[in-house]
Amino acid sequence: MRYVVFLDLDNTFWTEEGVPDSALEAIRRAQANGHRVFSNTGRSRGECRELLRYGLDGRCYAAGAEVFFGEQKLVDHPLGVAMSHTMMAALDVGKGILIAEGGDRTYIRAYDQDYFQDLYDLMAKANDPFIDHPDISCMSAADHAQIYKYSLFMAGGVPEEIKAAIPEGYVPTTMGDATEFTNKNISKATALNTVRSALEEIDGVTYQTMALGDSGNDLSMLRMADVSVCMGNGTDEAKAVADYVTKPIDEDGLFCAFEHFGLI
Repeated sequence: MRYVVFLDLDNTFWTEEGVPDSALEAIRRAQANGHRVFSNTGRSRGECRELLRYGLDGRCYAAGAEVFFGEQKLVDHPLGVAMSHTMMAALDVGKGILIAEGGDRTYIRAYDQDYFQDLYDLMAKANDPFIDHPDISCMSAADHAQIYKYSLFMAGGVPEEIKAAIPEGYVPTTMGDATEFTNKNISKATALNTVRSALEEIDGVTYQTMALGDSGNDLSMLRMADVSVCMGNGTDEAKAVADYVTKPIDEDGLFCAFEHFGLI
């Protein structure tokens, strides 16, 4: 049996300290055994640490809205200029930290400077570009055209009335203080099916899907996958929907999961 594996990034594949050596070893060995390994993150490409150096077979960005197999783009669903403006208008409420997440460029507006500084200091320790971006006021029409999703951070969480004000056809996904807003028809789960279909045609083999994640925005792919794994450091909600709970990321969790299911 061959698997195409989908890895969430934050606290599944990497931490502030980087990617565990055991995770990279597990991926190399799984690929040598004929399996394919993709990242599958809520982050857009324009706000993500460089992934190409890790030797993954492909990358799914922006909760399934932009998907690559190698350098071939399989999925490309930006919001579009008009919807990007509409989403910004709904979420630019004068509070928190608003992020317009693009494929090539990402933009940010921080109203809560104390909260922003706390996040910035945390991200800087990991060399993470997540919030090191120009202000939203700099965005041109071309910039709006390459936006895939918006995220809003608020200390204590985004109020429900703000979530409810977004355009029809889009849904909020909350993870602690952060809420991301995405097309209801596109998700980490749709990325699984798109990639599997493409690879089966390209490779001429049948694949099972395996998803590894740890939090709220992983639930759709954990439910969709043939085999789902939650990291030991994951949320109770993610653990409840997973077929298997592996060890935490910093205790060789990814390696243990691959070993448990016979990929290595």
